[in-house]
Amino acid sequence: MNARASRGFVLLIVLVAAAVLSLIAAFIYSRTENQLILSVASRGQSIASARATLAAERQLAIYRADYPAALTTLTPTSDYATAKLNNWTGDVRFQDLNKTGWPALDVSNGGGANWCTESWLMSRGPTVSPWTVVEAFGFYGYTAVVPPAAPFVHCVAQGNPGIVFSHITMYLETPPGAGNAAPNGGPGSGTGPVGGS
Repeated sequence: MNARASRGFVLLIVLVAAAVLSLIAAFIYSRTENQLILSVASRGQSIASARATLAAERQLAIYRADYPAALTTLTPTSDYATAKLNNWTGDVRFQDLNKTGWPALDVSNGGGANWCTESWLMSRGPTVSPWTVVEAFGFYGYTAVVPPAAPFVHCVAQGNPGIVFSHITMYLETPPGAGNAAPNGGPGSGTGPVGGS
């Protein structure tokens, strides 16, 4: 009887230990899974952020070399939302490596919607020249549209609400006599000082 009782007690201890180990393993697995998801998400966000920065730098280089005359026809407004609503934005540029056209560029290897920039003019008062504002977006993921459908509408990726993106806003001094000026007023003038947020 004593031998059976001691064997039963040992079996109970073994079962309790197995249950505790199972709980610990489940906790570690769930933490590892969460960390994996978080690391993948942060990698995507890091790529999107780098692409937004590069898009902003690219647009700044273009505007410093040759400010586009077409921007001067835009109506200056107080904010980007109003400019979008009234279609007072311009000079939209983007690179979209969609899955249909670029099947070999898997998202894990950096494929997908890369970047988009859009410009508008910010009103600073009746006697002050407006700022040229560049909205630069970087993406990680794919737009889910089939060409010739537009992959972006006002730099919002179409067809994929879960795409990871990063956004940078740059404020540029609009060149004096913009649209018809080089240094001191002729064609091809670039922008002056730059700010950002």
